[in-house]
Amino acid sequence: MVKVVEDIFGIATNPFTKQAQVIRRYTMTNTNRLSVAVIQLGATIQSIQVPDAYHQLSDVVLGFDDVAGYTKYRNYHFGCTLGRVSDVVGNGEFIMDERRVVVSKNYHGQKHQINGGFVGFDQVIWDLEMKRPDGVTLRHVSPDGHEGYPGTLKVLLHFTIDDDNRFFIQIEATTSQTTPVNISNQIIFNLAGQTTGINGIFDHQINIEAMETMETSAPDELPTGRFKNVNDSVYDIRLPVFMGDRVRQFEHKPVKGYDVCFALDKEFDAIKTRYVGRFLHPDSGRYMEIFSNQPCVKLTTANCFPQEPLGEPPILGKRCTRYWQHCGFSLQLLNYPDAVNQPDFPRIFINPGELYFHETIYHFGVQESWKCCADPEELEALGEEPLRKPMA
Repeated sequence: MVKVVEDIFGIATNPFTKQAQVIRRYTMTNTNRLSVAVIQLGATIQSIQVPDAYHQLSDVVLGFDDVAGYTKYRNYHFGCTLGRVSDVVGNGEFIMDERRVVVSKNYHGQKHQINGGFVGFDQVIWDLEMKRPDGVTLRHVSPDGHEGYPGTLKVLLHFTIDDDNRFFIQIEATTSQTTPVNISNQIIFNLAGQTTGINGIFDHQINIEAMETMETSAPDELPTGRFKNVNDSVYDIRLPVFMGDRVRQFEHKPVKGYDVCFALDKEFDAIKTRYVGRFLHPDSGRYMEIFSNQPCVKLTTANCFPQEPLGEPPILGKRCTRYWQHCGFSLQLLNYPDAVNQPDFPRIFINPGELYFHETIYHFGVQESWKCCADPEELEALGEEPLRKPMA
C-alpha cells in the first residue's frame, strides 16, 4: 500500500506571472519504505529514499533541501523535467510542414537552443492535477508561441510507485498545432547515498545494453545523424563494468567522463517498454534497473561539477553535502537530440489529435553482496535468480 503526503517546500517566483508562489512537495512511500518526493518547481524529483542490504535508508538522489538551492543551481537541472524539447535544437531552428520555425537560442553563445529555451519546463511551477492513491499527477499548459514553438501543448506528468519498488514516470502531451515534443527528466543518482561523493560513484557497477552511441561534431557537439559502434571503446558497457575504471580512462580526453547518448532502438515504437540497463552499488547492495519506451538514454557523470583539486567552490547540496565533479551520474530517457533536424531519427513531431506518451520505470532492489561476484552458472546451480530479469 502506498501513502502520499503533501507539505510546503518553499516559495518561488512564477516565471509567467512574476508573482511569488508556494511550492508544494508530494512524498510517496510504499510498504518497503521506498519513498519518492516530487516538488512542483520544475516537476523535480527532490528525493528518493531506498533501503540497503542492512535495512538502512539513504537518499540516492542529489539535490537540495530548499527552493533557493534549485534556483541558484538551475543550470545543472537537478532532478527536473526538461522540455518542450530536451537537449539541443541545432541553430535554434528547423523545417516543419514546409516552413522554417525559429525558436529561442540559449546555448553556445545563443547559437542553438537547449532544454526548451530560456524558460523551459524545468523552471515552470507545475499545477497539481490529481493526488492519487499511488502517486500524483502534475499539469502544465505551454502556450502557443512560447520559446518559439507552435501550438498550445497540454502536458500531464504521472509519478507513481508500487510495492514492487518500481517508480514510474509517465508523460502525456497533446497539442493544438503540429509541434515537436521530447520531454525527459534528469535525475542525478548516487546509489551509495547522496553524501558519499566520488568514492561511492566509482564503486558502482554499470550496464547499458546499447551497441551504438550517437555521433556528434566539434565544436558545438551537434548530432551528425550517424552512429558509432561501441566495440573496443570506453562506451561498451553491455556487460557490467566499474564506473571508476571507465571514468578514469577519460583523464586525457577533452570531456572528463561520460556525456553520451546511447542508441537503444532506432525503430522507435512507443508501445514497447524495454530493458535499458542496470546500476549496482555492491557495498550497499542497492541496484536500479531501468526500463523505458524511449529510443535513447543520455548518460553523464557530473563532469561539469566543480573540481576540488582546482580549488573551485563546491555545490552545497542536501544536508550541506559538498558536490564535486563525478559525485553522481544522470540518466535521461528521451528521443534523439536534434531529431527536429535529422530526418532519419525517430519522429519527434505530434499532430492535433495525437498523444505523446513517454514511460520510464526505475526498479529498485537489494542484491546480496556475494551475488555481485557470482557468474550466471553459479547462481543457477544455487537456485538463485539471475542479476537481471527482463520485464514482460
